[in-house]
Amino acid sequence: MKLESPDARLSINIEESQTGVILLCAYQRKNFLKCSLRGFDTTEGKIGEHLKIRSAERVSSRENYNLFSGKSSKAIAIYNQIILHCQDRSGSRYHIDIIVRAYNEGLAFYYKFSESENYELHIINENNHYSLIDSDVTLWPMYLNSFATNYEELYHKQTISELIPERLIALPFLTHNEHLAFAITEAALIDYAGSYLKWDIETKSMYNVLSRRSDDLIAVRKSGPFQTPWRAVMTGDHAGKLIESNLLNHLNHPSKITNAEEWIHPGKYAWDWWSNAVVKKEGISGGMNTDTFKYYIDFASSFNLEYILIDAGWYGSHDDIEADITKFIPELNLHEIIKYGKERNVGILLWLNWNCIKRQMHEAFPLFRQWGIKGIKMDYMDRDDQEMVRFYVEVTEFAAENLLLLDMHGAHKPTGLSRTYPNLLTYEGVRGMEYNKWASTMPSHHVTIPYTRMLAGPMDFTPGAFRNVSLEKHRPDWQEPMAIGTRCSQLAMYVVYESGLQSLCDYPDAYYGQPGSEFLKIVPASWDETKFLKGEVGQYIVLARRKGNQWFIGAMTNEEERFVEIDLSVLGEKTFSYILYKDIPESKVYQEKLEVEEGTYLIEKTFIIWMAPGGGMAGVLNIMDND
Repeated sequence: MKLESPDARLSINIEESQTGVILLCAYQRKNFLKCSLRGFDTTEGKIGEHLKIRSAERVSSRENYNLFSGKSSKAIAIYNQIILHCQDRSGSRYHIDIIVRAYNEGLAFYYKFSESENYELHIINENNHYSLIDSDVTLWPMYLNSFATNYEELYHKQTISELIPERLIALPFLTHNEHLAFAITEAALIDYAGSYLKWDIETKSMYNVLSRRSDDLIAVRKSGPFQTPWRAVMTGDHAGKLIESNLLNHLNHPSKITNAEEWIHPGKYAWDWWSNAVVKKEGISGGMNTDTFKYYIDFASSFNLEYILIDAGWYGSHDDIEADITKFIPELNLHEIIKYGKERNVGILLWLNWNCIKRQMHEAFPLFRQWGIKGIKMDYMDRDDQEMVRFYVEVTEFAAENLLLLDMHGAHKPTGLSRTYPNLLTYEGVRGMEYNKWASTMPSHHVTIPYTRMLAGPMDFTPGAFRNVSLEKHRPDWQEPMAIGTRCSQLAMYVVYESGLQSLCDYPDAYYGQPGSEFLKIVPASWDETKFLKGEVGQYIVLARRKGNQWFIGAMTNEEERFVEIDLSVLGEKTFSYILYKDIPESKVYQEKLEVEEGTYLIEKTFIIWMAPGGGMAGVLNIMDND
């Protein structure tokens, strides 16, 4: 039987075989992936390895919904679906359905166990195999050493012959050639173990591996009827088009928060940790004290930032899992800081060790709401076994009950859960700006992660470094870190990188009076629309994002300087007034240098930008009356 996407560009031929159900996937009539669904390894043995399709149901659906943060404010989910009612030929007592969907943005499937059964099933692994049809493709794996991970490794450009067998590969996993890009990942990870891939050199296929604690054979324990997370394959004719996709949001449940618009407000925040809470004003010592954060609030107010984040140290040592998070250190009068921020329309976010949240959440969260705290940053989880995945949801739900926003650091990848719980505004799960304190992040990494990690969802890279240097001049510095690349590349990150909470990572005095700082006052942290304009993975990227009647442009390049000609006609407007922040020849030597250009743009004109090595371009286009 055959299933097609609504636009018929994607098709899935569904077949039975002796080793499971086969999904043969084609894009624009060319086969690219064979998914073999072979059931589960369990403590009872193999289940669903020899499934027979007893009957099938077809469903088509269209859903319009709103998002509170991310790449768009509105989304349209249109799909065709087949429900495969299956029976195990081996005589297993379990009845399993396989649900397969085809969207214009990709395909997805999951297993559903019958409601008539009442059992506790112990799953060791989920046996899904993905065979790449075309060997002439480029792959971008992130290899991990174990399931105890925070997704902060680098991506590698490889061919199939270069893949390392038996190494864990993080999701999303991007594959592309000149005609097609697709990324394997998962969605709606709620009460289940996170999934990874491994490469089987003998069968020339990838296969799913479920996360678990190192001392536990069992990955998932489920009682009664349940369904697995969605196994998703995002598709498009270019890797950049996947950035526009809302597929993972489509596969999650609608928002469970009824009054979200009243208190969930994406925004930018001033951050103390990256520069050790430095203050250059005479009379303020800096560090974890009341005067420092009043100074940060004044800065946030002057730069139109919605929040400040008070990071580790406000209640005690960052690694003290027995600390009392309902109290604050004597040097810090949190009540005074909250009041000071409220008077200046600046909300307060607090950093927390997840172990302390686990111990004190039900006491602390209502207290934070009473104090007037706007949100929390939960850190150090560094795993995605079933217990931790369940804890994410528990924290997110209870935070929502107490009107608290969430930023997950030391985190696993997102899987679209922010649609269901829009207070969950962002995740880390990436090698971000913090690495410049002790190592570095390279421009080639900066233009790889939009096409790889960011496909999973919001990414708190924490941009905003205003000490911009070349690779040769870069050195680790814990108190006043610097970043490789130009000032314009840092500005562009606010457009290119999706995050409902977006940092200004440097200390306040690093921004005052600096070229490019005016852009930080106006760039939003959530968007109405996103358009990929041009780019290649690991080389460069140009994105446009709309907020209201303004289009913001962000462009970044790797270690190579380049000219890029871009077509803005896809934005659908005829005339813009613009302000652009551009690299100049001096930026190759003095990376903090830039030029501000203002003018009017007509669609008929060629739009060419130049970027220095590690450079970028950022700008805002104001839609003019085109009547």
